[in-house]
Amino acid sequence: MDRRIYRPVTVAFALCVALPGLPAGAGSATTATTASAACDPAFQPYGLIGEKWRASGGENGVFGCPVRAEYGFAGNSARRQDFLNGQIGWSPALGPRAMVRTYRSGDRAVFQWGSTGRDWDYFEVRYSFNDGAVKRYTVKRRDPWNGGFSRPITGPGPEPLGSNRPLHYFSVRGCDHSGLLQAGSDCGGWSLPGRL
Repeated sequence: MDRRIYRPVTVAFALCVALPGLPAGAGSATTATTASAACDPAFQPYGLIGEKWRASGGENGVFGCPVRAEYGFAGNSARRQDFLNGQIGWSPALGPRAMVRTYRSGDRAVFQWGSTGRDWDYFEVRYSFNDGAVKRYTVKRRDPWNGGFSRPITGPGPEPLGSNRPLHYFSVRGCDHSGLLQAGSDCGGWSLPGRL
C-alpha cells in the first residue's frame, strides 16, 4: 500500500482539528445549534436590539425567536423588533442607547427600560389594556437610568373579540422633581410604545 496517498488526508484532518477558532463540537448536533436553527435567519436581530436580545438569552431567553425583521417609524429614528414572546425597541427620545422591552413572565406583562443616559428622579409610565383608558403610574427608579413596571397578564377587563390574548401597551418617560419654588415636574420625552 502506498502511504503517500493517505498522508495528505491525515495532515489535512489534523490541521482541521488543531486550527484555533473552530467552535467546540463543530460538526456535531448540539442543543444550541438545534435551537438556533429554529429561528428564521432572515429575521436575525442586529445592532442595539440584537445586543439586548443576545444579552437576554437569545432564542432561549424570555423573548424567544424573532418573528419579523427590525422596522422603523415615520417621523422619528426609533426602531423595534417583534419576537415570539415580546418586543425590543430602541427609543432615542428616552436616551441615546435607551431600549424598551416587553415580555411575559409567569402571570405578569413586564415592561422594562434603560439605559436612559440621564439621572432621573423617577419615571412616569403610560399603560393601556385592550385599547382601554390610558392610565399613568409614577414608578420609582431601580437606579437613575433604568426601570421596570408590570401588570397582571389578564389585565383589568375582558379580552377583545377575536383575540387570543390580552393586549398591553406601555410607554415611559423620565422626570425630575422641580425646585423648591417651582410646582410640578420637569419630564423628558415619551419612549417608543411597547406592546405585548
